[in-house]
Amino acid sequence: MKNLKILLLVAGMQSSLLFATKGGDTISCNTGCCQKNSYAPAGIMIDHVHPKGKFGLAYSFMAIGMNGNLSGTHSISNDAIFNNYMMAPSHMQMQMHMLMPMYGITNKLTAMAMINYSINKMSMNMAPMGMMMNMPGMTMNNPEANMPTSCTSSGLADTKLYLLYNFLGACNHRLVVSAGVSLPTGNINAKGVTMQGSNSILAYNMQLGTGTYNLLPGLVYCGQLNRFTIGAAIQANIKMGVNSRNYCWGNEYSFSPWVAYKLTNWLSASLRGEVYYQNAMYGYDTDINISSGNDPSANVYNYGSRSMLNVLGGLNFSAPKSYLNSMNLLL
Repeated sequence: MKNLKILLLVAGMQSSLLFATKGGDTISCNTGCCQKNSYAPAGIMIDHVHPKGKFGLAYSFMAIGMNGNLSGTHSISNDAIFNNYMMAPSHMQMQMHMLMPMYGITNKLTAMAMINYSINKMSMNMAPMGMMMNMPGMTMNNPEANMPTSCTSSGLADTKLYLLYNFLGACNHRLVVSAGVSLPTGNINAKGVTMQGSNSILAYNMQLGTGTYNLLPGLVYCGQLNRFTIGAAIQANIKMGVNSRNYCWGNEYSFSPWVAYKLTNWLSASLRGEVYYQNAMYGYDTDINISSGNDPSANVYNYGSRSMLNVLGGLNFSAPKSYLNSMNLLL
């Protein structure tokens, strides 16, 4: 089952609340072509810079629900998984709270931090008892045979630091280059109930961080033409070596084009595509690997080497000038 891809994504939501001190964008917009709803859709946070000495703050919430399993690009039943594993992932819920302070160092250069807090929950289905007795390490005398079917983890995730630079000075165009680094502040020793006991290290997808320092290059273009805004973002997450538990998540790459249309002075709608690819994992955690023959989420071969194509709709609410003039809500 080397090609088993755990958990089929079925639903996702992300929202962002942006606030900036009065001062607007880094360029004069007397022609009216710079609109507050020119922000990139939710999920693209490196698309703009702030004027020199100006402070901005954004809060973003992301929730993802996953259900079922894939082998390659095809759905696979629990019974098929039970031919090789004792457990089959059923549902997974992931939530992330992100707080992003930003400060304009110059009119073209902005520093930004991204502080993340994650909450994960995964439910598992167990093979029938008759099949379990044929699995390695499972006998009627094994007290771990009565396994709970869910586990949770929560806490601070990896922290990201960015420098953003806008190369274009045109009122209705901007090209923002980002150079970032991810700090391994997320826990990779999170424990809970697993096949090995009630206080064992959880599988890779339940850990809160990567455990490695990562490079975060990015490039974002935004352009405006009357009521339309178009843009595209290229981003990567490059892992730098293995972590303290002797494994490394695969590098990640994404390309996201979008188009937005201004419906009113305070509302625009967007449509964004996303192509995402992640390399395979390198190495493995010896403690997690003990369960790799019976739990697919503990097997490194079931992670990475995947590509996804997503299509997302969004809304951008801009506060009226007479009230909370510096706030935007992105959905």
